[in-house]
Amino acid sequence: MNEKILSKSTGETLSEHTIACLKVAHAILESLPFPMGANEKLKKDLLLAVAFHDVGKAATGFQQVLRGEKVNWSGKRHEVISASFASGVDGIPPAVIFSILTHHKSIPSDGISQICGCLPDEQIPLQNYETPFWKEMAQEWTENEEIFLEEWRLILNYLEKDSIIGSLQAKPKLLSLSLDPSWLERTAGGGGQRKVNSFQDRYYASILRGLMIASDHLGSANKIPPMIPQLIKFSIIKSELRPFQTDVGHFAGSLILRAPTGSGKTEAALLWAQKNQRPNGRLFYILPYTASINAMHHRLTEIFGEDNVGLLHHRATSALYSMLDSDDNEVSCLDKQQRAKILTSLAREIWFPIRVCTPHQILRYVLRGKGWENMLCEFQNSCFIFDEIHAYDPKVVGLTLGSAKLFAKWGAKFLFLSATFPSFLRKLIKDKIGIASFIELNPKKDEDRKIMDKKRHILEIKEGSMKDHLENMRESISDSSSTLIVCDHVKTSQSIYSELRKQIPSENIKLLHSRFNQRDRNRIEREITTQSLPKVLVATQVVEVSLDVDFDQAFFEPAPIDALIQRMGRVNRSGKRPPAKIVVFTRQVNPRNLYCECSGEFHQPTCKIKLSIDELQKLENPIGEKDLVDAADRVYGKGYQGKDEVKFEEGFNHPDIDDFENRLLAGAYQDWVESIIEKIDGTMEILPRSLLEEYKKRKDMGLWIEANSLLVPIRTSNLSWLKPKIDTSNDPWVANLVYESEKGLQI
Repeated sequence: MNEKILSKSTGETLSEHTIACLKVAHAILESLPFPMGANEKLKKDLLLAVAFHDVGKAATGFQQVLRGEKVNWSGKRHEVISASFASGVDGIPPAVIFSILTHHKSIPSDGISQICGCLPDEQIPLQNYETPFWKEMAQEWTENEEIFLEEWRLILNYLEKDSIIGSLQAKPKLLSLSLDPSWLERTAGGGGQRKVNSFQDRYYASILRGLMIASDHLGSANKIPPMIPQLIKFSIIKSELRPFQTDVGHFAGSLILRAPTGSGKTEAALLWAQKNQRPNGRLFYILPYTASINAMHHRLTEIFGEDNVGLLHHRATSALYSMLDSDDNEVSCLDKQQRAKILTSLAREIWFPIRVCTPHQILRYVLRGKGWENMLCEFQNSCFIFDEIHAYDPKVVGLTLGSAKLFAKWGAKFLFLSATFPSFLRKLIKDKIGIASFIELNPKKDEDRKIMDKKRHILEIKEGSMKDHLENMRESISDSSSTLIVCDHVKTSQSIYSELRKQIPSENIKLLHSRFNQRDRNRIEREITTQSLPKVLVATQVVEVSLDVDFDQAFFEPAPIDALIQRMGRVNRSGKRPPAKIVVFTRQVNPRNLYCECSGEFHQPTCKIKLSIDELQKLENPIGEKDLVDAADRVYGKGYQGKDEVKFEEGFNHPDIDDFENRLLAGAYQDWVESIIEKIDGTMEILPRSLLEEYKKRKDMGLWIEANSLLVPIRTSNLSWLKPKIDTSNDPWVANLVYESEKGLQI
């Protein structure tokens, strides 16, 4: 038999794939934020693991599968043979054997819980106990041993430049694993991995496993990771720095920053990152909403280049596809789709030195979701920028601060920034994770004082709801070039839009909310941001985070003060015009309140909406940034209370974070994390029946991103009463609800 040993069904040989992975491993090692001394042992162990990781594929049954002669190998695991082969070499460390054995599957199940993706117990030869299953696999491997040794010689030739080559020259044998059985025991009892093996050994084995998996994935994709750039070499601001930006850019260490919308706080944050980057340190820019993340990704790629900035959230592939779609009309849709898929995959690997993401993507790792080992390398000595942290749910704030406390032990630095940074949140950050340094605009410095003294708005609080004042709104709209209307509920925004459309031509009025599919939302946002502003934009909270716009006047439904301030930031944004008219109504149209347990009128003394309206009514017109910041402080003066306080403490004291060392289990992940993270925002996607044929057509063409762009997000809380109108026998679920490209889904 003269055939070569394959590693892939594409025809790639074992030596070709292994050498590709070794090249990746070398590049990854060069990009790690560890001291050089620590890298020497890691380098030797990683190269050993990569060299051995796929040798088990030489078994005749596995080769028959790769050549299309068999459908499968009856569930046999090639990595078990690979680890057995490595065990035949004297001096191979247990962590290397462990990472080879677990580079595809996690350690065996505990036999009690239902755990996915585990290695089968019956195949693993431990302590000279060679199971019948393993003997059968070993026999198949031995049948191809002579051909395999040709491939092995090519791998050794590549490794000649590394000092580990000497120990591999002898012909290894297949032996039972040179690994203590405790490494494969999930139990928390006396014989389990966590009891028998020290934290440092488990921690190191996890790092090595993560690097092994990354080398395999990137080697398979033929992608060599780039070097980590020095952020200081990039130009952040071309104009003269404002005083607060200079202060932030010169500050070494973790920091809290408060600066108004439009003042240049993002640029200040990036200057801070330049100052605080350690050698090979990564940068994570964390924002609460996917829309603002997409905008920030675009902004950072313009500064640092698209090769350096990754996008990480659960709709990243679709967002990247849209960006590619607008960049080059000569590239086919299928090519753009493949490119978007690759970029999304790379963002989850050890690849991009800068990543823009939601806090949930950070929590996915810290709660030990699949691939969590990457954080042990990438979070060390990194910079984290948490933007608008006050917008997070109290539990997410708790989880985030708990994570920051853990990452600080790994040399990470943090910048928390917001236009309105409530004092209670500053105190929490100081008390819980020890960050006391705070910078805001300095009224003693002329340029900062000019920003603080700007009076951008004239505020009017009106009793009643929008529906009560619709005629007055129409009159005001006719006298203004651009008007922003923000409603708290999608249904209200659709109703207000329909009423105004009776007298305003369609080209002069736009509607934007969360119940559009991605295709229509992208189109509407492009029209708003790249063309002149519409005369009227009716929107929901999505406008607070997703659009860089500047309207002449606005009407808002009541909301907590931080949300209202974000909305105000979309009106007279630069403050170069005379103060703009802002009207806030005291009642919602819809009786259901999104922000607290009140309904109808906001009457409870602790209601954040009532407190916000009360504080805003006290302000003298025109109002400036300091007026709003001080009012926000008074509204949130007592901080989290009741259920919110409980949720915060639950998050901050989460045992997987608080007891990280004792709970670290190498070679395993928690498969519940994925579903929990995806459900945190409380949404799911359905397909309107009117779009079903178009969806099928795009799927049949292989354009799955374009097909998925037709799905509409809805709140899971709506499912109970919507279920009669949803066909759950289809995937995706099909909704018998009206959908219009100008109004979205109507329920």
